Amino acid sequence: MNLQKTILSLLFLIMTSATVFAQKHIDTQVNNFIQEYNDMLTEKDKSLKLSEAQEAKARELYKSLAILESKAPKSEKKKQAFVEEMKPKRREIMRSIWGLFTPEQTKAFKSHKNNENH
Repeated sequence: MNLQKTILSLLFLIMTSATVFAQKHIDTQVNNFIQEYNDMLTEKDKSLKLSEAQEAKARELYKSLAILESKAPKSEKKKQAFVEEMKPKRREIMRSIWGLFTPEQTKAFKSHKNNENH
């Protein structure tokens, strides 16, 4: 009986640890995304930083995308199909995030992207 409890406790600990690790990885992705966008927007004008409300909504949206993308299959063949399947959802979420920008932020974002592509 004690052995069963020990084994069950270990299994629970392993499952919980994996979930916590996955959550931390997603949180890191979200934080990096927000930092990258703030760096992009404030490149020439520090006042264009995302507001607290914009940042909160962008975090929520990007986190939903990161969670979806974390479910990608491991096999290369299935992963390619998953990536193709996710493109419309990714585009939709990114457009929602860009929709949070003020006109000035949109202009700065587009300027940065244009410079990045040249």
